[in-house]
Amino acid sequence: MKRSLVKISSLAFCLAFVLLLGTDSYPETEAGRVLMVKRKVYLLRDGERMDARARMPLLLKDAVETDVKSRTKLFFTDDSVLNLGELSRVVVEEYLYSPEKRRSRSIYRLIKGSLRVVVGRTELQIHTPTAVAAARGTRFILWTERDSALSCVTVLEGEVSLRNVREEIGGVVSVKEGFKSCVPAGRPPVKASPAGPEEMRRLTLDTVTIGSIPEDRTVLPGRMPGLSAPGPAVETSELMRYQPPVVQVPAAAFGAGQTPVELIIVFPD
Repeated sequence: MKRSLVKISSLAFCLAFVLLLGTDSYPETEAGRVLMVKRKVYLLRDGERMDARARMPLLLKDAVETDVKSRTKLFFTDDSVLNLGELSRVVVEEYLYSPEKRRSRSIYRLIKGSLRVVVGRTELQIHTPTAVAAARGTRFILWTERDSALSCVTVLEGEVSLRNVREEIGGVVSVKEGFKSCVPAGRPPVKASPAGPEEMRRLTLDTVTIGSIPEDRTVLPGRMPGLSAPGPAVETSELMRYQPPVVQVPAAAFGAGQTPVELIIVFPD
């Protein structure tokens, strides 16, 4: 009996040690921060609905929702940036971050609306009611239509893998820069086709966020306000590179040798 107890105790110790190592790999409970808000934006956490503010932390299972003519920009510790358009809702479904590797694995759920994504150091997936978009190190816009019965993606840079959210429905489409594809409910994604320049311009403008930023002049150590990554304090002008005044439609949407650039000057409210 004593020998059995010793074996059980050893097994329990090993399991606890493995679990401890796993916890050390992903110790972060804070996935990111709200960077900017425009008009009415809400944070939903544990059944509580509150007004979202710049620098507010984002945790696992948090949902962010925008009202009419409202937008928000969210920044995550892996350098990913999510721009949420009006009447949209996104949930931080899964977020595992390794400080040692400085990489993460993240899943966000777009319930409705539009989302412009800049993928950082992560294996990222965006789930919608009909589709799953997977990408690394790219920029794209994802949105829902027809009461969320249709999801579409337009790629601004890089490449996105698109499939139906139901794995039993076969078919995967690779969407490249300047192209778009859609996934209807219960059907595989349609073949990728060139995205029109006017549509890309409209989608980009619909997800540009100009709003409130932290009032203090000095940002906490790290690249963004409130994050604990090492680095010197920087002035709030550093934030402006996440709020570029220039919107450029990829050249792939136009003819050879053409690179139209449109300058957009936006004054904050």
